[in-house]
Amino acid sequence: MRFPVKPVPPWICAVALWAMACLAALAGRQGKASAAPPSAVVADLEHHAAAVHAAAAGHGDAGIRGTLRFALEAAGNDWNPAAVEEALRLARSMQDTAPGSPAFGNYRWRKNDAAVSDLNAVEFATELSALLRLEHADRLTPAARDLLDAMHRDALVGMRNHEVRPGYTNIYLKKVFNHLALGRVCGEEVTAAGRRLWSDWLTFTRTDGLREFTSPTYYGVTLDSLALIRRLAPDAAVRREAEASLLLVWSSIAANWFSPAERLSGPHSRDYDYLFGRGYVDEHLADAGWLSAPPAPDAGGWLAGMPRGSLRVLRDACRWEPPATLRDGPLGEEPRFVVQRFNHAPWGRATNWVSRTCSIGVAGECAGPEDKTLVINLPGDRATPNVVLVFDGRGDPYGRVRKPVGYDGHHKSHHLKPFVIASQRGRRVTAAWYFDPEKLPPGARDEPLDCLQAHLLLPADAEIWSADVPLSDSAALPAAGVVFLRRGDVAVGVRSLALPDGEAAPGRMEIHADGGQSRAKRITAVYAEGQPTRPALLALDIELCDACDDAAFAAFCGEFAARDVSATLVDGRLRIDGALPLEADLVRYKRIASEPLMTPDTLLRVNDHEVGLPLLSTPPP
Repeated sequence: MRFPVKPVPPWICAVALWAMACLAALAGRQGKASAAPPSAVVADLEHHAAAVHAAAAGHGDAGIRGTLRFALEAAGNDWNPAAVEEALRLARSMQDTAPGSPAFGNYRWRKNDAAVSDLNAVEFATELSALLRLEHADRLTPAARDLLDAMHRDALVGMRNHEVRPGYTNIYLKKVFNHLALGRVCGEEVTAAGRRLWSDWLTFTRTDGLREFTSPTYYGVTLDSLALIRRLAPDAAVRREAEASLLLVWSSIAANWFSPAERLSGPHSRDYDYLFGRGYVDEHLADAGWLSAPPAPDAGGWLAGMPRGSLRVLRDACRWEPPATLRDGPLGEEPRFVVQRFNHAPWGRATNWVSRTCSIGVAGECAGPEDKTLVINLPGDRATPNVVLVFDGRGDPYGRVRKPVGYDGHHKSHHLKPFVIASQRGRRVTAAWYFDPEKLPPGARDEPLDCLQAHLLLPADAEIWSADVPLSDSAALPAAGVVFLRRGDVAVGVRSLALPDGEAAPGRMEIHADGGQSRAKRITAVYAEGQPTRPALLALDIELCDACDDAAFAAFCGEFAARDVSATLVDGRLRIDGALPLEADLVRYKRIASEPLMTPDTLLRVNDHEVGLPLLSTPPP
């Protein structure tokens, strides 16, 4: 019997030709022989190579970071130079090479993007390609090396045209590493630029601290770059200073480390995880042995949907383990009170009280829509949500909805940026959050709002009490009054202060147990059901009580509820009496009284021991 012969689809021919070219490149490649990578690595790389090939052939999309990450992982494993070359050709096609373009040398975030949208792409991409060029050039084809050199020549222009200030810590440090690394192949002028950038960052950080403070995402990115600088910078002095800076970041991590939940406690800059505060820094924590479970997969820097569990080239290059003695001194004391500077202002600090079973911390200001300004940890483990205050303008209290935001259109879950004034003394916090949709504080984004609410998120199984009885998970609360949170042997008293100016007070306050699988619930102050037309002001006095059995809890509730704490608001001037010092001019967004006030001799202070400044003043030999 004869069967009809069907024509072979063109895409199969293309894949076959590609595979033959790969084999030919492998057969004809000269250089040092090396052991074949493990089968698990090969299997992962094959998936990535197929995705790159499909995108290069026009049958799919690919991100610039994922494309270059594959090239680095493949070359680092001495696997398939032809596939690496194809990835570099794809990456080069994503680079803006149009003469006169304001984005010249930068990269489209994704292959199918119409144009460059995120100027940070050149720093992210070049960190990967520079590491590839420096450490694995001998495993590349001559054409691949030429591609890299062309990409770097133009990327230097792109980075020069992308102005970044030292306070943008993660991107600035990528820029530093990229110049120091590329200087080794592009010449002393590039190295000198890297030295200047590094010196400027170090000078800035000594006075202003780490702007992206205790960020679960960007501490990880920062540690990547610092580790690469420490390892590959051409100057011994810079390498020593980078090691001191690594110690500073790890000291901040240790100071704010909440062991039961294996996460950073205290207020956070730039945290995308409302409930658990997890992010890319977990990769470093896992490498250092601080986590008992593997970190959640980081999808941001990989080709979408590709397996990657065995690919470790970048992780190993960025690995720097903190000294085992890091927590032998003040950083390991329990309880400890942490004061960390994050800008030059007297109130530019994050404070945090950390004990063996709980923590409470607050920030002196809110820098952006990803900040957590108030964070409390109740007893629990990794699966226990933190307690966090969220100002919400889109009906997304738990941060589940990610939408395109900003000029770059990245999908993020943003909350609002209120004006914040806060004081903390040990376990007690007095703070106020103010948001006027008609007159936003500097740096806040003017976006249409669907509502205006403030949510106190907390674990679903935490009890909420009045002064003497537990409340149901659907109870209505007075807009001004006292409630208590209780979980295990820890209680938190929360007083919402009455405001003489009813225009800025919440219309109502209520409990909602709607966190679902996140095992969270919320206390919500409602200011506007729809688009807001008036300001919102929430003034809270909070105290944490640990080692709190039933008798101690009853005594704490009685004492806390009986305190005489009051708020006045006259001509826009807020003052709180009977609590920690707190006074602000809300019309001018001016802080008048709060504590502690930062002095130049404080960078990272733990239980009155300054541990930050000595690191940057006298780096280790």
